[in-house]
Amino acid sequence: MSSPGGSGAPEKDTPWKLIIFGAIAVYAILIVLFNRKQVDVSFVFFSAQISLLVLILLCVGIGFAAGYLFEQLRTRRKRSATSAQ
Repeated sequence: MSSPGGSGAPEKDTPWKLIIFGAIAVYAILIVLFNRKQVDVSFVFFSAQISLLVLILLCVGIGFAAGYLFEQLRTRRKRSATSAQ
């Protein structure tokens, strides 16, 4: 018989990180499967027919890039306003 604080077998905890990773992986696979349709995209100077998933990823990438650039601009303005005082 093992004591509560003794050297018995360790209790198995629920692997929450593995469960969350698995759920995200299943969600990503579903996104790919449901967004395989080809769509026409009209850019300013040309148009293209691309997968809806590629269009979603392109928009996410543009959003991340814009957020990064705006953050850099805000940091530069803060820094110049602080040094001017």
